Amino acid sequence: MKRLALATALLLTATASYASERIISAGAAITEIINAMGAQDQLVAVDVTSKSLVDEGMPVLGYHRQLSAESLISLTPTRLLGSNEMGPKATLDLIQQAGIEVNVVNSGETVDDLLTRIQQVGKLAHTEQAALALQAKVRAKVDSIHHNLKQHTKQKKVLFLMIHEGRPANVAGRNTTADSVIRLAGATNPAADAVESYKPISLEAMVDMQPDIILLSSRTLSQIGSADELLQKMPLLSATPAGQNKAVVTIDGTALIGGLGLKSLSEAERLNQVFYHQ
Repeated sequence: MKRLALATALLLTATASYASERIISAGAAITEIINAMGAQDQLVAVDVTSKSLVDEGMPVLGYHRQLSAESLISLTPTRLLGSNEMGPKATLDLIQQAGIEVNVVNSGETVDDLLTRIQQVGKLAHTEQAALALQAKVRAKVDSIHHNLKQHTKQKKVLFLMIHEGRPANVAGRNTTADSVIRLAGATNPAADAVESYKPISLEAMVDMQPDIILLSSRTLSQIGSADELLQKMPLLSATPAGQNKAVVTIDGTALIGGLGLKSLSEAERLNQVFYHQ
């Protein structure tokens, strides 16, 4: 009887501990997983990349690379979840000294990385069963994307550009979320053989790649205005199939933050339809 009472007490204590978890999510790719597992009631704050994923009243604590220890600690969280990009280190050290757990989760660019991240977040949020169910949904979605690809159609060459005023345009090479999304959408990335990560290259090099489609974030295109204005800004692109056909397509920029995520998969599915007009 005493053993049963002790076991019951321990179970109640553990349950109370799980229920009182207070999480700060420093990354949209983490917040979307927490939401998908139904654990959003554990969130007490998020970083700015997650702003669109939470209710209006949720505290937003700036950018995940520039976190403030004072702001975080004042919310009395039990743990901070983020990628290896969150910081600065001095802030993370202060947070840990205050007794708050700092957990760095996988932020890789592959489907396997996403599955690992789901498992990690599920364990930290004490929602392991929901994590297993979400992993199954991800696998099913990837299978569906692969099934819907038009294998008999010649693959389009899609070049992702990151454009900032006053600086050379960057292309997304291999080991980037943009590259993973392009490939999941059934296209090829001509920059993957030339560069790794996001790197600036010359306009002449872009022309040599002869992309069929230029991919930009929605925010970038809204700042530029239109495909015509992009070609005015980068006239050499007119010597590519993308430029000749004014084939400029957008992707939600949040799908590219923090590694391949749930939003990335949704965008890959949508872009497959756009690339091949299905």
